[in-house]
Amino acid sequence: MLECINVSCYRGERRLFNNLSFSANKGSVTIITGGNGSGKTTLLRAIIGFFPIRSGSIKFHNCPIKLSDSYTSQVTYIGHKNACNDTFTVLENLKFWAALKDTQELVEAAVCFLGINQVLDIQYKNLSAGWKRKVALSRLLIYNTLIWVIDEPFTNLDHNSIQLITELISIRQKQNGIIIVADNKANINFTPCQIINIESFF
Repeated sequence: MLECINVSCYRGERRLFNNLSFSANKGSVTIITGGNGSGKTTLLRAIIGFFPIRSGSIKFHNCPIKLSDSYTSQVTYIGHKNACNDTFTVLENLKFWAALKDTQELVEAAVCFLGINQVLDIQYKNLSAGWKRKVALSRLLIYNTLIWVIDEPFTNLDHNSIQLITELISIRQKQNGIIIVADNKANINFTPCQIINIESFF
């Protein structure tokens, strides 16, 4: 179980949220909602250990994430920036990520599921915004971790791609993954699913 317990974060002296608490069990989806600048991205970055919290604690299996040797290796973070190599082809990006995790056997599955075979030989910088997002999201399949933390996964995606990524999240949920998503499309239904409006914790 992943827990945020009375977590408060500030940017400079500006409080983003205060005493925010929730827990995410295996097989669950948590959707973080809130307006622009409300702290959704900051919360995600705090959950993966990239942003310091002012007070409270974030724990995984009752251990503070900062003290866990294995936590980071169990998390895949997809930020609102795609973090892909512009000069690589799509396939070179996929192979690079697979080499980092020694999961080369998962590249083909990612290509097939996301339908990106038609752009494998194209330089990443030459893709449309929608294709760029789908390629970035392929890391979820290639890294194959227990916890997925995704910032605005549906940005720049068309309807069919949104359905595909929704299905991907549902599959991981059924495989007992822990998925935390920052997105304002709270009408997307997963079971079980909890919706956390970050503005309620200002």
